[in-house]
Amino acid sequence: MSHHLDAGAAQALVTGRLREHSPETSAAELALASRWLVEAELLGLPDFGVGMLRRDLDRLAAASTAGAPAEPSGPVSDAPTASIDATGRPGILALARATVAAAQRAMTHGSAIVGIRGAGALGVLGLAARELAERGFVAFLAAQAPPIVAPWGGTQPVVGTNPIAIAVPRPDASPLVVDYATAPATMAALRRHRADGSPLPAGLAIDADGAGTTDASRLAALVPASLLGSLTGLVVELLAGVVTGGRGAADGTRGAILIAVDASVTGATDVAAGAARLAEDWRAAGGHLPARFDALPARATALAEPPAPAGTVALDQPTADWLGLGTTATDGAR
Repeated sequence: MSHHLDAGAAQALVTGRLREHSPETSAAELALASRWLVEAELLGLPDFGVGMLRRDLDRLAAASTAGAPAEPSGPVSDAPTASIDATGRPGILALARATVAAAQRAMTHGSAIVGIRGAGALGVLGLAARELAERGFVAFLAAQAPPIVAPWGGTQPVVGTNPIAIAVPRPDASPLVVDYATAPATMAALRRHRADGSPLPAGLAIDADGAGTTDASRLAALVPASLLGSLTGLVVELLAGVVTGGRGAADGTRGAILIAVDASVTGATDVAAGAARLAEDWRAAGGHLPARFDALPARATALAEPPAPAGTVALDQPTADWLGLGTTATDGAR
């Protein structure tokens, strides 16, 4: 059973939940995090939406983090590089803080690098990258995760599904966003297969003996789709895990890295126009240009406030109950 809710009403409820858990978080960071969660629902990615936050808060409640504040710690200066410790905090709030910090530093210094360690579920990296691109920056984000993917030709897991996202401004259009996992499946998809017992696609996974399996309960490692994908996963593990100090966390948390660049200081006279020309060349050559994020409303200008999410989201019953909606209609819900 699903509960249908106006996107704006959903964002208000999610903001309230985040504020309850992390009352010291700034209004700007709360707005970013709650908007991204609702936008994930609107994009048809519910595994990374409101239900993800519910699961992440359940994780925190079950963990031994009694002494940890609900606020992501750092950064404490305006240097172009910064680090955020997300231990004991919702991952989505750590990502929001890192995005705000990266934008502020890139505006001052021309570029910024922000590392995150100790994070739980971060959501859709492309939404954070898109936020930075809408502010006029070129953005690169990557996140590592606990080992579940074997190296190309290997039989033991050594890296995570390790998503990556890049966003670049375009003139008179939404930013060009490229967002993908470097593994052939996400952890959310694996959880679904394990929960409902449905078979995995053939060739996706191996068991503890290194034999192929379609049984998610026997999965020991995912098999990379190609050598290129395997090496890209390794690159993400180096940047988002080793460089940030996030790799190898005993509690299963993850690391991430955000890079924001003002392209006017790196040689581009008009990066937005250049991105538009590349997009045209890509299409003209028969390529598929990623456009998932184009469905979301965009800022009118880099300095304008982001538009509120528009549309209707469908929440599963546990998530609806968690938001206090229950089985009865509320304002904005049906």
